[in-house]
Amino acid sequence: MKKEFDLFLTQIYEAVEHPDLFEGALLTASDLLQGSGIHLYTYNPERPEERLNYDARMDPAFEPEYTTDYFTQDYRIDRIFKAPFAKLLTDADITTDYGLKTNPIHQLLPKFEIYDLMGTNLTKGENFGWFGVSSLKPGDGFSPLQRKMFESMIPHANRALHYRQRVKSLELKLALHDNIAGDTPFGLIVFSQYDINSINPRALEILEHGFLRLRKTGISCSDRKQNKKLEEAQISALVGGLPIVNLTDERTGTTYLIQMFNPKPQASGGSLETAQYLAVKIMVTSATARADPAIIERLSDVFRLSKAESNVIRAVLSNRSLQDYAQDRSVRLDTVRKQLKSALYKMGINSQKQLFQLYEVFRSFRG
Repeated sequence: MKKEFDLFLTQIYEAVEHPDLFEGALLTASDLLQGSGIHLYTYNPERPEERLNYDARMDPAFEPEYTTDYFTQDYRIDRIFKAPFAKLLTDADITTDYGLKTNPIHQLLPKFEIYDLMGTNLTKGENFGWFGVSSLKPGDGFSPLQRKMFESMIPHANRALHYRQRVKSLELKLALHDNIAGDTPFGLIVFSQYDINSINPRALEILEHGFLRLRKTGISCSDRKQNKKLEEAQISALVGGLPIVNLTDERTGTTYLIQMFNPKPQASGGSLETAQYLAVKIMVTSATARADPAIIERLSDVFRLSKAESNVIRAVLSNRSLQDYAQDRSVRLDTVRKQLKSALYKMGINSQKQLFQLYEVFRSFRG
């Protein structure tokens, strides 16, 4: 049993880097649980492009039909939302007698051979999250041993799902794609535990500037004060964070936007160890005027900003005070603040500092 569980751990964390491996991990989990269809899923109707759906032993037609036609009608969603995070749930916890009689979801599930359920609430923020498994036949239920095994899987399914979600969200926000060609506009270095795993030509060019320096376990900065930011970011990345660091070379006015992440979490003995790999993405911009209209337009299109929201972020990026902007527009300062807050929310950030960082990223990938 331990051998099979270790295989599940290896597969679920490998799948973070290679999502096509999620099915194999879930097949292993289904075998261990002696169950049938198994589902790892996160969805937000407001951001459908960020949906993640991984399953095994389920009809592939189930999820599209469920998400499109049933998700908003499924009364169980609200009950799952309100349940404690990562606590084991069964049908008795999420269904009601009235719902069984009246809700269309209970006509859909048998159609796809989904019977007694055991699952958990993996919701974070506004993204509904679910990890669940169906019994083999109606009325089978789950034994105490099956429940204990499922509970031991929950923290690993949670980490894998939400790490993958953060990676996908970041890729969408930065307009990145998995099939970026080798001739990338940014430097990319991948470090293994005590060595350099790979480095692309653009990274070598950036290092020639002398501001950033290459070490066997990461990069450092010639400016001691700014180097501390890199050290803190690296620690964050190695435990699952996705830090972005903005450094400026005062001699040249060049800005270095550096993103770090762990592309391959490693599991051992049922716990997540310090990462064995570290990826460093470096984007360089010159000290030119901010608030390029083309970049503002692109930001507005990607995040669906209103005209008022677009105008206020243009003002912020042009280093104008909100008070001056409000006076020029003949609107209340409180209104301008609300417009800015709304814009930042749509972009998934919460500070003007992060807005400047996001702007630099979009400018780096222009064209």
